[in-house]
Amino acid sequence: MTPTKIPVYLWFLLAAVLFIQASWIFLDASKRGENKWLWGIFGLLNTPGNLIIYLIVTRLIQKHQPCKACGKNIRRNYLYCPYCGERHKND
Repeated sequence: MTPTKIPVYLWFLLAAVLFIQASWIFLDASKRGENKWLWGIFGLLNTPGNLIIYLIVTRLIQKHQPCKACGKNIRRNYLYCPYCGERHKND
């Protein structure tokens, strides 16, 4: 069995998907008060596994409280509510 070559356009497609994923994770982590650089680099490693891990850790595992403006559950250390954009003080 001979190994097949992967077409160049698939490499570019993979690179684009990884970059878009990492950019979204970076922006979302900065809105939520997370370590944006660490999560952004983590998002460059593979897809969609790291995106799933990021969503589980930031949405399910960490403690939440209701937003004072809209009432949706957000993490306690969020700088801004991801739903309404209200600024929160870190107590």
